[in-house]
Amino acid sequence: MERGSGPLRQVIAAVVVAGASAFACAGAVWGLERLLARLFTGPAALTVALPALGLLVNTAIRYSAQRSGPSSVDAYIDVLHGRRYTDSQYAARGAGAAASVGTGAALDLVGLGVVIGTWFGDLGRRWSRSTGSHLLVVGAGAGFGAALHSPLAGGLLAIEIPYRQGLAWNRLHVALLGSGAGYLARASIDGFALPWSTEVSVVGVRDVLLALGLALVAGIASRIVSLLSRRAETGLGPVFSRERHHLLTAAVLLVGIGLVARFGFDGQPVHLGPGTSSLAWAATASGAGLCALLALRAAVSGVAVLGRAVGGLLVPLMVLGWVSGRLLGQVFDGNVALLSIIGATTLLGAGYRVPLAALVWLAESTHSVPAVALGCVVVLITQFVGGGRSVSTAQRPYPPGPTARPAVASDTPRPDA
Repeated sequence: MERGSGPLRQVIAAVVVAGASAFACAGAVWGLERLLARLFTGPAALTVALPALGLLVNTAIRYSAQRSGPSSVDAYIDVLHGRRYTDSQYAARGAGAAASVGTGAALDLVGLGVVIGTWFGDLGRRWSRSTGSHLLVVGAGAGFGAALHSPLAGGLLAIEIPYRQGLAWNRLHVALLGSGAGYLARASIDGFALPWSTEVSVVGVRDVLLALGLALVAGIASRIVSLLSRRAETGLGPVFSRERHHLLTAAVLLVGIGLVARFGFDGQPVHLGPGTSSLAWAATASGAGLCALLALRAAVSGVAVLGRAVGGLLVPLMVLGWVSGRLLGQVFDGNVALLSIIGATTLLGAGYRVPLAALVWLAESTHSVPAVALGCVVVLITQFVGGGRSVSTAQRPYPPGPTARPAVASDTPRPDA
């Protein structure tokens, strides 16, 4: 148990944080997903204009709380590594995520779940007078588990995503407590469904070769996505460095992308939300259509980051990988289902440097031993080609411990974005 309070108080705090954060995260994510589903079928003008309006509301909310930054998953990483957030900053990030993603910003609700879970964990830590990070991991695990429908991969994400290499194994038990509670809370609302569940048939030699090629492409793509994400987060340069410049530029670009989506993708709002709704359109699209969808989804997520929207990039990365795998399977007549799920796994693992969580997510989604065996090789190649780059600017190089490397400059707490 952690220092600073009695063991019984710690156990009570962990159970309370797991239960409270699980139902809070599950309820918030489920409600906003229903809101997004209504938006997808709304009037065309609304789907074009609302994402830009959401950016304005998000900025107003965050500025009302000491100019709180837009980080969500990175906020959990910052707090885990010693940064302090006030309750108003947590609330502003949560409300900002609801305003951003709930109106169609191309980020995911995993960020909202993690912010809520981290907030509950921080409250529990104050109540129990704890000096450690167990309760933060419990809360974040609940957010990952509820938002991703994932009891195992969600827990691993909570202990792997704070670091570019390695993970905090000594926090695994509390991470699984949180992610399991989050998954059960979500299942109590909308059933024990796995939204990414995929039936994988026999894996042939051609599929293996295509998957290896996909790994190389995904590794290069992860470098590009990381570069674009960091460039978008940096902004427009010293001349247009103020947030209003980023906001107005992003709002105009979002309206333009919305018009392109409405007129170029059979009237479907494929630019809205984290991208899972665009997979239905991708299922019947041609190779050229899939290429256009990839370009549009990458652009709209980058614009959301530029506009300081609050949300995560896990699901958008998985969508890009899914579409890439489908494109490769269609062009070379491969196993489309297998290559799609492998593509999502590779970009998830490479984008945030979470290979183990990505493989466990693959196992949860396919229940296929051949797919997981192939995934091990593919993820290893992608990690090597990716070169250690990540879309997160808050990750530390290594977890603390006897085998940790010496601290480097990037280990110091970063200023609020």
